[in-house]
Amino acid sequence: MINWGVIGAGNIAHRFCEALSKDKRANLEAVSCRTVEKAQRFRQLFPCNKAYGSFQEILDDPVIDAVYIALPHYYHYEWIKKAILAHKKVLVEKPAVINFKQIQEIKDLARKEQILVMEAMKTRFVPGYKEAKNLLLDKKVIGEIKKIETSFCSEHLEYDPNSYLFDCKQGGCLWDLGIYNISYLDDYFNYEISELNVNYRYHDCGVDSYVFAKIGFKDQVGIVECAMDRKKENQVVFTGSYGKMIVKPLHRPLDIQIILSDDQVINKHIEYEYDDFYSEIAHFNDLIESNKTESEIMSLDNSVNCAKILDAIREKM
Repeated sequence: MINWGVIGAGNIAHRFCEALSKDKRANLEAVSCRTVEKAQRFRQLFPCNKAYGSFQEILDDPVIDAVYIALPHYYHYEWIKKAILAHKKVLVEKPAVINFKQIQEIKDLARKEQILVMEAMKTRFVPGYKEAKNLLLDKKVIGEIKKIETSFCSEHLEYDPNSYLFDCKQGGCLWDLGIYNISYLDDYFNYEISELNVNYRYHDCGVDSYVFAKIGFKDQVGIVECAMDRKKENQVVFTGSYGKMIVKPLHRPLDIQIILSDDQVINKHIEYEYDDFYSEIAHFNDLIESNKTESEIMSLDNSVNCAKILDAIREKM
C-alpha cells in the first residue's frame, strides 16, 4: 500500500482525492492545511488517519510515502524542496514552479537525492492524449507536423482580490493556463526557439490576463493563446503535410477530429479512465512500485523545457 499525504485542501485537492480513491494501491493517510480546523473539515469529506495543521507535520510523518502538493503556485518551490529533503516522493500540481531557475534547481536536487518528483501534467496521461499522439507520431495520419496551434482561454468575469488568479506572484494566466499549451510544444517540437513574437494584455491589478505567442522551432511553428478574460475554443490544431487534427479540450482531451486533404473526416471520442486525474495518479503509483525516480512521460527535463519557453515568453512582456 502506498501512503499518500496531501498538502493543501483547495478544490484541486478535492478532485485529486476523489481520483486517488479509485486506485486500490493508494491510501490517503493524511491531509495538511494551515489550520487544524480546515484539515478536519477536509477529513470529513475524504476520510484519512491524520489531519495536520501545518505542512511540515506531513513531511515529518514517517508513514507517508508520497505527497501531492496542491498549494497556490508561488509556494510550490519551497515545499517541493522540503519534501525532497524529507525523502517524500512528490507529485506537484502544475505549474510545478513559476520560473526556469526554480525548476532547474528542483531537478538538480531531486536527482542528487534520487527522489521521484513529477509535475502533475494530467493532459499527457488521459487516453485521448495518448491516442492522438499515437495517431500523429506512430501512424503519421496527417504526415509531418508543421504547425501546432493551442488555445486555452477561459473567462473569469469578476475580479477577486483573494483569488490566486489575480495575485501577480502566482504567475498570471501564462503560467496557470499557458503551461498546458507549452506542454504540447515540448512534447512534439524538440528544437530550440528560433523566433518568438508575443502579444499580451494585463488586468488592472497587474496580472497578465491574455497572452498570444507565435514561436518558431526550426521549420515548425507553435501558437500559444491563453486567457482568463475571454472565451474561445479550448483546443489544439495540428497541421501536417496532408491534413489536420483537432483535439478537444486542450487540457484533458476527449475528442479527436482528423481532416485529411481529400476531405475525409474521421471523428473519435475517447473517455477518461474514471476521470481526468486518475491516469496520472495511476502512472505515478506505477513509478513508485517500480522504484523509479523519474517519469518517462513527464520528466523533469520536460518540466525544465516548458519553464524555459514560458520564461522566454515572459521576457517579451
